[in-house]
Amino acid sequence: MSGGTERLIDGLLEDLEPVQPLPRLRSAFAIVLAIWTAVLGLVLWSQESVPGATLILVDRVYLVSFVGLIAASIGATMSALAASRPGREREETLGLLVTVAGLSVAALVCLIGILALGAAAPSPPGADRMCFEKGAFLSLLPAGVILSFLVRGWSAHPIRAALVGMLAAGALGGVIVHLSCGVVAPSHLMMGHMSVPIALALVGAYPVGALLKRLRG
Repeated sequence: MSGGTERLIDGLLEDLEPVQPLPRLRSAFAIVLAIWTAVLGLVLWSQESVPGATLILVDRVYLVSFVGLIAASIGATMSALAASRPGREREETLGLLVTVAGLSVAALVCLIGILALGAAAPSPPGADRMCFEKGAFLSLLPAGVILSFLVRGWSAHPIRAALVGMLAAGALGGVIVHLSCGVVAPSHLMMGHMSVPIALALVGAYPVGALLKRLRG
């Protein structure tokens, strides 16, 4: 190799920024889970009681909704984190399937409950909006953490990665609201709790995806 070529290579290397390695997938998942657990603990600690702890045992629709949100939280978080890592397509797809299955089953059970109970189980006035807004607010911190991993990684499909990431954050916020809420009306569980991840995914997918696409380019 000639001296000129070596100098050219050295010059190019000087302009390169040091690489910041991403944490392992399980480590990133643990970080998201730890931060979410801290938020959950803080919210439940600030309340006089935890109605969800009892309702899970006595109300089937409430239980299935809880399981669906948990499945969506775990599945979507795994899928979003995997989306930022090339070669993790299997985990990304599996997480997305778990998310869709969890939310679909929970929504179906809520719909059956609505049709079965009808006007016999009305949602308290303003409860849907209050829980939805609370769930969306509590989703912001998980969304920021997940987004930080997406920005540092490389997503082959940034819009899809953003959609799943916002879905994960919304589901995490929805679980917190679910455990801290004592309303068991199926219509409320669907509109006030389970709608949080869907709404965040629809609203945040394009702007966050556009950001990831720009950074990728």
